[in-house]
Amino acid sequence: MNALAEGRLITLEGIEGAGKSSHMQFIAEKLQQAGKEVLLTREPGGTDLGEGIRALLLKKNEQAMFEQTELLLMFAARAQHVQQVILPAMAAGKIVICDRFTDSSYAYQ
Repeated sequence: MNALAEGRLITLEGIEGAGKSSHMQFIAEKLQQAGKEVLLTREPGGTDLGEGIRALLLKKNEQAMFEQTELLLMFAARAQHVQQVILPAMAAGKIVICDRFTDSSYAYQ
């Protein structure tokens, strides 16, 4: 069987303060107790490049940024995150739990 088929991606979506981080920890603990390998990550972020983009996006109120610019930065961070973190972890059979993913892009853009 293909190793990627063994990996899974779980995403948690919600507004700030909704409890995503708490739920991520709870789900991860239960999966680990069941003997599963789990990787916790977030968007934007999850990689050095993604964290830099996250910091830039969080400072957007301090500097003018067009909506298209913000969207392209988000997609750049996601592309790096998927290729560098998510796909390799899934290929290794891990369950990846991500704080936000594509649904947030639709909601915030």
